[in-house]
Amino acid sequence: MSWRQVAWLLGAVLVLSGCATGSSMGTGSSMGTGSPMGTAATTPAASTPAATGTAATTPAASTPAADLAAAPTCPRVPAAAAVPGGLPDLTLPCLGAGPAVRLANLRGTPMVLNVWAAWCTNCPREMPLFADLQKRAGDRLRFFGVHYKASRAYGLAAARDFGVTFPSVQDGDGDQTTVALRVIGPPTTLFVTADGVVAGRKVGEITSAGELATLVRRYLGVSA
Repeated sequence: MSWRQVAWLLGAVLVLSGCATGSSMGTGSSMGTGSPMGTAATTPAASTPAATGTAATTPAASTPAADLAAAPTCPRVPAAAAVPGGLPDLTLPCLGAGPAVRLANLRGTPMVLNVWAAWCTNCPREMPLFADLQKRAGDRLRFFGVHYKASRAYGLAAARDFGVTFPSVQDGDGDQTTVALRVIGPPTTLFVTADGVVAGRKVGEITSAGELATLVRRYLGVSA
């Protein structure tokens, strides 16, 4: 564990109740908040909400150039209308270099959307699984992230230390992601079809390559 992660965990003990625990979910109805997306109709979320406060643990405003250079760049994606059961009309700034990304625009390729946090102890254990499947699947599968409830500087350092291989957007206070994606804490992974529909989700850590492959095959029809 790096010194950065030790610092995050010490701060997190004081303000956070912990990462979400595992539960996989299928498709569902719209949220009722004006932003449609898939939610679970039958499987309860066995999870622990993350605390909202992060201001006390945010570092200096400056961002080390090495951390910024190491973070994957967000893509420019064409505009698309939000679809029922799909990702919301929510635009967030890129964690690394690149433009802000409207989530509803992420179309055309089946996608694994991971909500992670610099302070989450489970999140770094998932990253090698995502990186391995990303390499094997190639252009058949998109990986994308939302960095949740921590400052951009911490997120950039964590992206480097955790080995995050996919671009992420930044939601420092977590409020927008919590409401629009119905996320109660990281790690949470959404499985989004090529036409933008949220087909399923896993609340909590994905613990093996086999589990990840099964979820991708079940919800997205992609084998790798």
